[in-house]
Amino acid sequence: MTGNIHIADAQGDTTRTWDTADPATVREIEEVFREAQTAGRLVYRQTGDGTGEQVTLTTWNPEQHTEVIVAPRLAGG
Repeated sequence: MTGNIHIADAQGDTTRTWDTADPATVREIEEVFREAQTAGRLVYRQTGDGTGEQVTLTTWNPEQHTEVIVAPRLAGG
């Protein structure tokens, strides 16, 4: 099973893909999660009803959460 993680940052939107049959790609995405957490960024997925749900490395299931987004925290003002 494959999945995508979309990373929104100053460079634009970067998409990385993993394949559960290839453990190296899953480890690469785990590193993206760690980097996002260190930088204070949000990782989330869209749920079936159109809302979002935060995903952490411990809650991420690469076989179920196949579309994940990394975005900066936004502050209102």
